Amino acid sequence: MRVKTQARKTHGKKYLIFILVLLILVSLFFINFMKKNSSADYSSKTINTNLSAISTFDYSKVTTVESKIKKLETTEARGTFDVTKRLTKAQYRKIFGTSVILGDSITEGLVDYGYLGSDQVFCKIGASIISGDDLFSSAANTYPKFAFMSFGMNDMGNYSGNADLFIEKYTKLIKEFKKTSPDTRILINGITPPSKDAIAKNTILSNYKKFNNGLKEMCKDLKLTYIDNSYIIEDHPNYYAGDGIHVVSEFYPLWMNNMILKAGL
Repeated sequence: MRVKTQARKTHGKKYLIFILVLLILVSLFFINFMKKNSSADYSSKTINTNLSAISTFDYSKVTTVESKIKKLETTEARGTFDVTKRLTKAQYRKIFGTSVILGDSITEGLVDYGYLGSDQVFCKIGASIISGDDLFSSAANTYPKFAFMSFGMNDMGNYSGNADLFIEKYTKLIKEFKKTSPDTRILINGITPPSKDAIAKNTILSNYKKFNNGLKEMCKDLKLTYIDNSYIIEDHPNYYAGDGIHVVSEFYPLWMNNMILKAGL
């Protein structure tokens, strides 16, 4: 009898978790459906696929279920645009034709590898928010429709790990940019995680999470779009260059795809 009672309890626990998962998915569906400018695919095919996926979960382990739900959410958040499909360089130049990208030497790779033209990218080696006034001014005076900004890797050192000072100056530069080009939509790229070896060699780089949290809060305050690119390097650690900070050519199409998705280009 004790074995049967235990079996019933286990079965009941699995059933309750299953119901909870269904409620979470249904809630996510309606919340995202109501979001403005949502690009996610909520067709019956997608819903049925998700329901089929959760039916295979191991409901005896709550942490496993949570992990799998998070993966489904990430997939849905990426929407119907295939972020893994690499376009031609000519296609990228056309798509970003009304955009500018500001940043440091990582951003410079967009030009070095021929993905975008030098007239579309405002960057320089060692570029930092602490001395970025000229870059922001030059980019703003092109009056772009979209401006993608990618700073922070050098700023962790330049600001000695002080994220507050970094955000304070970044905010100031963005507001000045908007004064010059008020109709530009600004999107902020997060800092790509440095490799473990890079952090071991230069511990100041361990502040990237703190700086990214600051960027997220800044985007909320200024009503800007935050772009998280961390999944690219996490999924493809072979895209790190030798220093564990910069990236190889294969990284850039996936980065541009993510920017295209977030901006709705």
